[in-house]
Amino acid sequence: MVSQLLYPNGTAAAPATGFPCKVYRGWPVPASLDQDIRAGVANISVCPMEGEQNVTRYSREWLELPSPKLTLTLTVAGETVIVGGKVCCPTNAAVVVNGTPYVYPVQATDTLASVATALASLVAADRPASSSGAVLTVPGARTLEGRVGAVGSVVQEVKRQKKPFRISAWCGTPQARDAIAAVLDAALADATFISLTDGTAGRIRYERTHVIDAAQKAWLYRRDFHYSVEYATTNVRFAAEVVGDIIHAAGSPAAVTTNP
Repeated sequence: MVSQLLYPNGTAAAPATGFPCKVYRGWPVPASLDQDIRAGVANISVCPMEGEQNVTRYSREWLELPSPKLTLTLTVAGETVIVGGKVCCPTNAAVVVNGTPYVYPVQATDTLASVATALASLVAADRPASSSGAVLTVPGARTLEGRVGAVGSVVQEVKRQKKPFRISAWCGTPQARDAIAAVLDAALADATFISLTDGTAGRIRYERTHVIDAAQKAWLYRRDFHYSVEYATTNVRFAAEVVGDIIHAAGSPAAVTTNP
């Protein structure tokens, strides 16, 4: 987030502050910091602080995360199924012939033609089927359907914590420090949730700001932004959308009685 705010047009473009900034996690190495300050490069470090609060309060239910966007298509035209779009993985491609599903898990190395070939091979185990390029043909099929299902994720929250973080701007002049603050302060304070890699979101809140001029004789001016992030520790599992169903029925219809 800090990098995006300081370099809104990309890191190869000019920074919003007008002077170069180096953004990284952890605490600065003194020798590298001294070299950067002399060269007019501001450092912005992001690191966790001591202390943490246990804020666990939710049940351990499995929740479904938003499914990934599907780019693969299966279009039925008469006795053929045309594989189109763009191969995406993980995805399940299925054709349903006369009510019987044939499901193929798409691989990262697949092409549209190889998906059609794989589906044709599955169907051919039971009835005539062939493929030519990205087109699957099932001659004599009474009903034919094409289905594509995403493989999403379900997440289980096992605990939740509130952790403080410190964003420190290390600058060679007070003016540089103020320029960085002008870019970061309001934008970070305006943020409510930040997306995390497991599909959940962390609640970010501003805590306080600390200006440090103790090292001004060494041409070092610093400003700390303190934020807390409440986030979950989770278990994540894959969950596939249903593309084929098989129903097993037992018992005799004659044994079923109705009350008129």
